[in-house]
Amino acid sequence: MKKGFTMVEILVSVMIIAMLVMMAMPMYERAVEKSHIAEVGATLKRMGESKLRTMESRNVATYTTDSFGKSQLDGNFANTDDFMYSLLPSSWPNAVCAKRLRGDFKNTIFLFMGEAGMDHCDCPGSYTTNSVCGQYCSGKNLICNGQCDIYGMDSISGVGTCTSM
Repeated sequence: MKKGFTMVEILVSVMIIAMLVMMAMPMYERAVEKSHIAEVGATLKRMGESKLRTMESRNVATYTTDSFGKSQLDGNFANTDDFMYSLLPSSWPNAVCAKRLRGDFKNTIFLFMGEAGMDHCDCPGSYTTNSVCGQYCSGKNLICNGQCDIYGMDSISGVGTCTSM
């Protein structure tokens, strides 16, 4: 009597493993994407706080590109392969934003309002839930536009654009 596995047994085992891997990959990719969003949220929070400290030390009430740039902040906020960071999203004073540079959700823009939202949005106010101020007043500091469903947020349009500095 010969010991070992038949070719059919090996093929069935390989097929089962392949199916398990195929089922696990989407969950893994989603977990990786959520970790990127957690990372960008933390970076934008630190960046926003640093921006407000720098504005206070320079006695600047509203940020403009003439005030200072990312290099003058008290931290390293260099662009990465995944995100481009900006101090000035258009039309949202004293906020910071990041733009997704690659992946399925390339060009999604994340706006972090932080304390700046209080100056711009009159909470509680009567804002629609899909507006930037409506999202901010409901407790979301990190707001995005584009493919937001993957991040567990509502889709928000018109959050401005990230300009590189």
